Amino acid sequence: MKKILFPTDFSDASNKAFIYALQLAGKTGASITTIHVFKKPDISAVHLPVSLQDFYDSVDLYEFESYKDAIPPLVDMANAYGFGHVELNHVLKEGETVETILKIAGQEKADLIVMGTTGARGLKEIFLGSVTGEILENACCPVLAVPEKSDFDGVIDNIGFATSYHEEELKALETLSALFEVFNPEIHCINVDLSHTEEITHQMDKFAVHLKQHGKNVSTHVLEGTDFQEAVTDFLEQKHIDLFAMVTHKRSFIQELFHYSKTKMLSYHASTPVLALHVS
Repeated sequence: MKKILFPTDFSDASNKAFIYALQLAGKTGASITTIHVFKKPDISAVHLPVSLQDFYDSVDLYEFESYKDAIPPLVDMANAYGFGHVELNHVLKEGETVETILKIAGQEKADLIVMGTTGARGLKEIFLGSVTGEILENACCPVLAVPEKSDFDGVIDNIGFATSYHEEELKALETLSALFEVFNPEIHCINVDLSHTEEITHQMDKFAVHLKQHGKNVSTHVLEGTDFQEAVTDFLEQKHIDLFAMVTHKRSFIQELFHYSKTKMLSYHASTPVLALHVS
């Protein structure tokens, strides 16, 4: 891992995610680029008096001054946690939040995006979406959603990897292994068998044959239950999972158990950070 992109709105949730990004950067030697995106109000159809036009033009300066004032606290935070040696770069951009973040991620060739999430207040917010949810879905690199109530001790011993046990997901598993290899974690490949069939177990056994190349730190599990989130949450607690990774397929629930919406839902509700991986 060489480059981490950290979008921020300077909220408490973002600050918690920044500490996580610092820990990862300090361990892997990556640099961090912070980015704050702002948007001017749309006045294209409005004729403003000169005084108001001057005020509108000053938005850029205001955002710049606000961002400039916000950078020292980030540097102070890095120093306070012992990561003053981590390279920090700062970007301020005007535009649509999601589009701009995705564009910068591509330009920077980011290996990972780290973002904070505060948690949804009911299903309405989940389905309406959020910046973090949209980034999870559309980014070309892995995205780590860090819940505000998540605490990171700098150690990743156990990673959960939700899988349908299809061979195409091995590429995502390789990406996951490469990103966090410095931690030498145990990777638990899991599937929730809601229909209680033997088919999933057979798929798992076939999938497991291909895992030998990843070494002894990869194991496979089939969880039984009637509720996806409950089964996964119980597993996370039992195995002391530090990070939960999922592939963001865009497929129907019938075709694939682990649909993107579940990645998004977990990112809102779990205290465990959720990593979204992408396969072509």
